[in-house]
Amino acid sequence: MWNLAKLGKSLYHLATTYGTNARSIDNPDLIGDERLDHVLVLYRELNFPFGLISVHKQRLTKGGRDVLWGRKFNEKDYVENEVLPKLMDFEYLSTLAPNTVGAHYYHLVKDFGIDCLYDQRFKEEENREDHKLYHSFSDDIRTNVSRHNLLSHDIWHVLYRYDTSVIGEGMIQTISAYQANFWPMHIVGFGVTLKESIRHRSLMPWKVWKEARKLGRETSAELYWRSPVWFLERDIEEVRNEFNIKPAEVFAEYVRTYPEDFHMDTIHPQYQDTLFTL
Repeated sequence: MWNLAKLGKSLYHLATTYGTNARSIDNPDLIGDERLDHVLVLYRELNFPFGLISVHKQRLTKGGRDVLWGRKFNEKDYVENEVLPKLMDFEYLSTLAPNTVGAHYYHLVKDFGIDCLYDQRFKEEENREDHKLYHSFSDDIRTNVSRHNLLSHDIWHVLYRYDTSVIGEGMIQTISAYQANFWPMHIVGFGVTLKESIRHRSLMPWKVWKEARKLGRETSAELYWRSPVWFLERDIEEVRNEFNIKPAEVFAEYVRTYPEDFHMDTIHPQYQDTLFTL
């Protein structure tokens, strides 16, 4: 059953402080709501029934099943012994050519790393003891999906060009809703759009949101079935073409209209992007 108090707090956060100190966690060693961003609490509270719907859709494909069951590229030991060290190897990432996904990713994460972000995932020790059969099954899936989504999050940022501004984060959640087939992510995209529309007294944020939804629908589902390290040394435009990731032209117009809201940290400064001139 949904906890209305937690849902209320999360929605209030979305309408007021979402995007403020998004990378800051007081104590990432804690487990439970005390260490979680309110948006992740929102997702947890809405896991039923939307988590079941997501599982049903993902299990229809081999790649989706690998994410759900924690296999191959999403196997826990592989992720923590191979993927994480590579994503945190800034010396290696800094040597990548500016046209690679990894170079853009490095420019995004170099000032804060990914440790805190990864620590927001759903952890094994948070599995619930009541109704062991169901919760053991569902919590194992949540652990696997959370691990994959949080490590892929910044890769998706650079591929779609959405920066880590408030609306940039909201649009990546909208994109992720289609990738993960998890409807509650749309709540964040909608909430951020409403917040920005009111703040600027403009309908333009709704056009940005509409475009993000279109980009999400048109992107190949196979994007979701790739390990974050798979992207690092690949040419970013070739990756975009492979997965049918179109330019976010309305978002670019929005950035030019309100440049003070953005820092475009998803684009490597030595890369001449076709959509933005930095």
